[in-house]
Amino acid sequence: MAEAIVSGVFERLTSFSLQVAENGVRLVVGVNEELKKIGTTLCTIRAVLADAEKRQVKEQAVKLWLDRLQNAAYDIEDLLDGWSTVVIRSKIEESQSSFRLSSLQPFANSIPRLVRRRGIATKIKELSESLQVIAKEKDDFAFIVNLIRNDDIEPERPKTTCFVDASEIRGRDQDKNSIISMLLSENGQERGVPIISIVGMGGIGKTTLAQIVYNDREVSAYFQKKLWVCVSDPFDEMRIAKAILEALTGIPSGLGELNTVLEKIHESIVGKKFLLVLDDVWTEDERKWQSLKCCLKSGAPPGSKILVTTRKENVATVMGCTRLFHLGKLSEEECWSLFSQVAFSGWNHRARQILADIGKKIADKCNGLPLAAKTLGGLLRFKKSREQWQRILDSNMWELDEAETGLFSPLLLSYYDLPAPLRQCFSYCAIFPKGYKIEKDLLIKLWMAQGFLGDGNGMEIVGEEYFDNLAMRSFFQEFETDENDDGIIRCKMHDIVHDFAQLLRKRECYVVASNGIEEQRAEWYHESARHLRVILDNEQAVIPSLLYNAKKLRSLLVDSCPSNSSTLNASLPRLFDQLTCLRMLDLSNNRYRKQTSITELPCQIGELIHLRYVSLEGNKGLKELPMTLWDLCNLQTLNIRLCSSIQSSKFIPEGLINLRHLQNAETYGCTSKAFGLKRSILLQTLEEFVVEPFGYLLAWDGEQILKESEMHRSNLCDLGTFALLRGNLKIIGLGDVSRRDAEEAGLWKKTGLRNLTLSFNSMYKGMRVLEGAYAHESSVIEALQPPLYLESLDINRMNGPTAFPSWMVSLTMLKRVRLWACFNWKTLPPMWKLPVLEHLEIWEMKNVKEVGQEFMGAETEKGQASSSSSSSVNNNIAFPSLKHLKFQSMDDWQEWNYGHLLSTMPLLCSLKINSCLKLKSLPRHLLQKTTLQVLDIFDCPILTERYSRNGTGEDWHYISHIPTITIDGEDVKRDGN
Repeated sequence: MAEAIVSGVFERLTSFSLQVAENGVRLVVGVNEELKKIGTTLCTIRAVLADAEKRQVKEQAVKLWLDRLQNAAYDIEDLLDGWSTVVIRSKIEESQSSFRLSSLQPFANSIPRLVRRRGIATKIKELSESLQVIAKEKDDFAFIVNLIRNDDIEPERPKTTCFVDASEIRGRDQDKNSIISMLLSENGQERGVPIISIVGMGGIGKTTLAQIVYNDREVSAYFQKKLWVCVSDPFDEMRIAKAILEALTGIPSGLGELNTVLEKIHESIVGKKFLLVLDDVWTEDERKWQSLKCCLKSGAPPGSKILVTTRKENVATVMGCTRLFHLGKLSEEECWSLFSQVAFSGWNHRARQILADIGKKIADKCNGLPLAAKTLGGLLRFKKSREQWQRILDSNMWELDEAETGLFSPLLLSYYDLPAPLRQCFSYCAIFPKGYKIEKDLLIKLWMAQGFLGDGNGMEIVGEEYFDNLAMRSFFQEFETDENDDGIIRCKMHDIVHDFAQLLRKRECYVVASNGIEEQRAEWYHESARHLRVILDNEQAVIPSLLYNAKKLRSLLVDSCPSNSSTLNASLPRLFDQLTCLRMLDLSNNRYRKQTSITELPCQIGELIHLRYVSLEGNKGLKELPMTLWDLCNLQTLNIRLCSSIQSSKFIPEGLINLRHLQNAETYGCTSKAFGLKRSILLQTLEEFVVEPFGYLLAWDGEQILKESEMHRSNLCDLGTFALLRGNLKIIGLGDVSRRDAEEAGLWKKTGLRNLTLSFNSMYKGMRVLEGAYAHESSVIEALQPPLYLESLDINRMNGPTAFPSWMVSLTMLKRVRLWACFNWKTLPPMWKLPVLEHLEIWEMKNVKEVGQEFMGAETEKGQASSSSSSSVNNNIAFPSLKHLKFQSMDDWQEWNYGHLLSTMPLLCSLKINSCLKLKSLPRHLLQKTTLQVLDIFDCPILTERYSRNGTGEDWHYISHIPTITIDGEDVKRDGN
């Protein structure tokens, strides 16, 4: 890891020198020479770091030397970053003379502590001298000099982008059957809820075995409720109880008292046979388990079971285990089968034969541990020569004989095979708790904030490549993909892999829980602490006092209980005064969406000039952002999602010139002008853009009216500035814009956009509008042409007549469309023309009385589709790709005519009709399709009567073949039964 840090500082030094030259900055005499000396020294040290990194595992002296080097490198980087920030700020202030008076003073207050010209010269000299001492010490270790930098060697990428299927399990069939037999057995003599414990060493597959059993069909049929809770360490009774309650009810709990939660659990399980899996239990304190155990015992009917996984038999005893199952290692054959499955994925038979003999020897060294076999298989999957495989077999990493480190041996081999930048990206994951679902997008933003991805325009792309590389080498698992199964959105780390990451970041990365009762232990604190997660779990919890002394912190995540919001609010000013090296600050309130944690963000945040990432998500009581926030010219990501009380300020400076991601969904009080984004030309993420009109109203007969011909300009044209926008974009307030503004927004140029929402609500609700005043909407939506690669489109609140922009049929990647709340539409647009549309939802079209040929498709006398755009419809097929169709809240809808194309919706598998009170019937041609698997009718009285079961519904026979039918929330048929 030191190798990556030193390399990063060296590159930062080079870029800083260029920045100084370009901006004509005059340096104090001697500073330039010291900077050159630092660069030369770093270059010399880098040549030995590959050897030093490997030797630190067994040589404590080398480990200590690397720690000192890392700390010195961090200090140099902070100094350069502070200096660079002042250069950037001075340029901004020069171009914004009006801004100087309002914001220069707060920022200037931080300058004396960082970059007074004489002071910085002294600091640079001190750091240079310190680095010289460290460089001389390296000679004492006789390191091997390696002039080929490891981070210059790009990892070989696989030819296929698919990942190894983690569900392919080897050698556990007998174990699975044994556990299932225990779970399904009923012994009337057992009192309470039987507890079955799977015990085994780390990496042996306890969680995997529990997952196989949990998802078994026979087990699912036997238990009425199945609950899975990842316990981990520490054993938090409140968190576990809430997790159980949420699994039972499907609703997150905002309860603050443990006893109340336990009462709710008891009510939810009475009379229901349940299976509760408690995965990865560590606590040997019986008291922490007792109250939850009593609650489960008193409410459980016969047949209920608890399944526990743990590394320690003592834990199983403390939990009151009634059946103990020791999970053994894989046999040599089973281990080889798992290893070869991963290592030889995508290889031909000849290539496998050449390396099979060495592979079997490596598999034997995995000692029967599935995790080791998968990890090494992932490493060797990309190495094609015997020499590379032989090098792994002969590595001295296998010689580590300590119990814990010995388990890490295969991980160390994979870790040191990574290029240096990927090593620090992986080890940074130690900041997440065990069992945490890591969001890929968030992880990449955090890597970016720490400088792990360089400083170019393509940081996000580099992050994607790094993530994929780590995933393919089995450092991540349990992947969750997006709706289209096109990419990973979340993952987890195996517990052993997480332990390994924590070992690598020892003395740097900590997770601290404070409950305000027990005296806070100081074990976590070390002067070199850089990354910290603080958990405040109850109203007595306070910020640990030692945190104020951790002045070198670069990452701070505060996970706060809402009941102690006053404590957190009072602590923030002092924290911001002390923790001036922070690059990532997370004060989000994701666990308690219904409550608030932070009500005020102190102005001292403007002094945290190194900040790249700030998250305030979910703080619904936060009413404004301090002006000093816009002093953070290095800020890359600002997350204020669900901060629904934030109001727009009258004047916002445009200082966020490096902002790349503004995550502002559901910040209802803010127009987009409030964020001062005109200079943020690097912006890639803008979740919501609220249009702000510049005066559209005229007087007419004493009333206020809106007239298209008199429209002035809006800020919609500002979107044209952001050429790099990608992902999701929602535009609100399009009812108040002109075609000219829509054209200047230039949506079609933003080729990275994938999901677009166009909301035509007006700022002038309730006003009387001239007849025909909304006719401009069709020209506006025509001018809002999105890029060709758009995948999802949402159009809502149009007030004019039915509109179908000509560009829609050209969107050959458009898979999802939702149309809703267009109250004056009397017909539906010709959606049948869209060639790849898979999901279509239509809501709240209150004036639509009939759905017919215009929507379903029509055929001319010559047998061709009745449209000049018929070339997009293959062989006269309407909705050729549609799989899911939903109508909801169509108040006046009465008739649904099938249309006259030869084929309509040939792939339809799901049809949902909700709250269509007047609809008389459904097209028989649709109902009789063999592809239709799900029919859901809710709050449609005429349809309910017409299609009811047991012979009472006149048209039941038209739908009886459909496997799953739900009417008014009740399963009439489920999976054919």
